[in-house]
Amino acid sequence: MKNVAVIAEYNPFHKGHQGHIEKIKREFDAENVLVILSGDFVQRGEPALIDKMRRTQMALEGGADLVVELPPAFATASAEVFARGAVALANAAGCIDGLAFGAECDDLSTLERLADLSEDMKDQEDVKDGLKQGLSYPAALAAAIRRQDPEAADLLRQPNNVLAVEYIKALRRSGSGILPAAMKREGGLHRDGDLPAEGPASAGAIRRALQNGAAPEALRAYLPDSTISLLEYSIFPDDLSSALSAELLRLSGQGPKAFLPFADSAPELAERLYNLSPYLMNFSELTERLRTKAFTEARVRRFLIHILLGIRKEAQSVPPAALRILGLKEESSLPGRLRKSAALPLITKVADADPALLEGVASAHERYAQLVYFATGRRLPDFYRQSPVILRKKS
Repeated sequence: MKNVAVIAEYNPFHKGHQGHIEKIKREFDAENVLVILSGDFVQRGEPALIDKMRRTQMALEGGADLVVELPPAFATASAEVFARGAVALANAAGCIDGLAFGAECDDLSTLERLADLSEDMKDQEDVKDGLKQGLSYPAALAAAIRRQDPEAADLLRQPNNVLAVEYIKALRRSGSGILPAAMKREGGLHRDGDLPAEGPASAGAIRRALQNGAAPEALRAYLPDSTISLLEYSIFPDDLSSALSAELLRLSGQGPKAFLPFADSAPELAERLYNLSPYLMNFSELTERLRTKAFTEARVRRFLIHILLGIRKEAQSVPPAALRILGLKEESSLPGRLRKSAALPLITKVADADPALLEGVASAHERYAQLVYFATGRRLPDFYRQSPVILRKKS
């Protein structure tokens, strides 16, 4: 496989990510790695630790050849929608041979069996019964699968296995010729709170260490030097509390129906949000108050992010409209191949692009720039002055 895609957040890029890219190039004899990178807001329903241009630079320094942006409507979505949007971009590139993803289970046949199971059972009565009992859809599906195959249900408790299954399903549904490649994920799980004594740390553990006051230099065991030098500031979930509160206050005057159009909404969730006087809580408090057995913390966080960013349900029902290049390695052959094979418009300079192709991306950048300014005093470059990061060939 000469050209291999990776779907990532790099929040932040750490040594485990670097090892993953190195392993792809070594094991598949890959010439190029294309990274499909979440922008300034991520799938957990929160702002990224640092802006996407710096994370692009980290990826290029860590071995990636070209980075394109996964638009916010997909980057902040459920696993199924996230995978669908990212796979659509990989397909649109027109020159990608394989999609490599890290998972707790690296046996492709097992992951394909899980994909079959979850596809076959999604409309079964067992799942509907779970929903009637107040379970979230993922929990209802997992319970139904457990009754049929306990081992499979255990595997689907791991977040990277869930994403791997969704990538496989998205490739199948799109009729893609891209080959899935499962790779054993190394290091801690994202929900692990502590940094390991040795070996790679999860991005979640690194973020928690930074939030607790650790300097990037103190995390040298887990971060490449380039990441350390680029971690000039850090943004955390509660930094968006004021902006979100203002938006909730504005919408609350229209009643609970005002929250229904946003992605990940539901009538009960909209009603609960309205009744909480949500503009008087920070992001973490509001998430904790809203979550229930039926509405997981992850879904609640995504719902709130979608309100902040104005992402409506219909925005997730259409595929990405363009391939926006965030960065490239000057010596790589991939940018030239992409220009010849891409099935979507390529965007390098956003100032020259049709604004309709960047719907939602510009406003998400402005929201993120607002968070950064009020949290750190830093001013990010204006969206329409952004150009791709170019890693120059070393002389």
